Amino acid sequence: MSERKSRKSKKDGAERANGTPQVDWDFVERCLGARGIRTVYFHGPPGLGKTYAAYNKGNLTSAPYAVTLTEETPSAELRGFWAPRGGELVWQDGPVVRALREGARLVINELACASPDVLAFLYPILESRETARLTLPTGETVEPAPGFAVICTSNEPPEALPEALRDRFDCTILIDAPHPEALRRLSPELRQAALQTFDLDPDRALSLRAWIKVEELREELGLRDACIAVFGAERGRHVHEALTMKQLELHAEAS
Repeated sequence: MSERKSRKSKKDGAERANGTPQVDWDFVERCLGARGIRTVYFHGPPGLGKTYAAYNKGNLTSAPYAVTLTEETPSAELRGFWAPRGGELVWQDGPVVRALREGARLVINELACASPDVLAFLYPILESRETARLTLPTGETVEPAPGFAVICTSNEPPEALPEALRDRFDCTILIDAPHPEALRRLSPELRQAALQTFDLDPDRALSLRAWIKVEELREELGLRDACIAVFGAERGRHVHEALTMKQLELHAEAS
C-alpha cells in the first residue's frame, strides 16, 4: 500500500470516529501511539483535554516541545534566532528546530491563530517524513529525526484551515468530551454538574478546566466563592445556587 493511500485510510478512520456523539479516548490514544501517524489535528470546544492528551498520551520518550500561537507570533520565535555570545553571534534553535533534531513531539496550540508568516514556516515541517525539512538562516538543512511528530490543537474545525494545511494532517479528531482522567479529578458532586454543562451553547458552556479550578479552590475559599472566582460574580452565584439545589434534592431523596 502506498504511503498516500495509507495516510488516506487513517484520515477516514478518524473522520468516522468524529461522527460519533462523543470522542473515543481509547481511539485517540491508539492514534497518538501509532508509528504511522506523524501529524495530528485535535479540534473541539475549549477545556476538554486536547492539550492534556497532546502533552501526555501516546509514545512519549521525553517531554514534548510546546508553543501556543497568537496572531502576533512570528515564525522566528519557532525557528530560532541569533544571540550574542563572546563578541560574536551564535545561532540558537527554537522549539520547532529542537523537536526536529531530537525526534521529539511538537505540540502547537491554537493553530487557527497562526499568521501567514507562521503558516508558511509550518508547511515544510508538516510534510511527509520523506520530504519534511527546514533550511535555517545558517544554511543548514534540518530533517526530522526518527520519532518526530506534530500535534496541533484548536477550537476551530479543520474546514476553517487552509486546504493546503488541512491536507498535511494524517489524522483529524474531534474532541467533544472530557478526558476521563481529568473528570476523576472532580468530586462526584462537581463531576455530575460538569457533565451537564459541556453540551450547552458555546456562550453558556462551562469548560472542564474551569470546573477543575473550582475543585481546587473550594477547600480554601468555600464552594460559593470558588464558583464566583472562576465563573464571575453573576454566573458564579447561579452555578452555586444550582449546585445547592441539587444537593437539597439528593438529600430529600435520601431521606
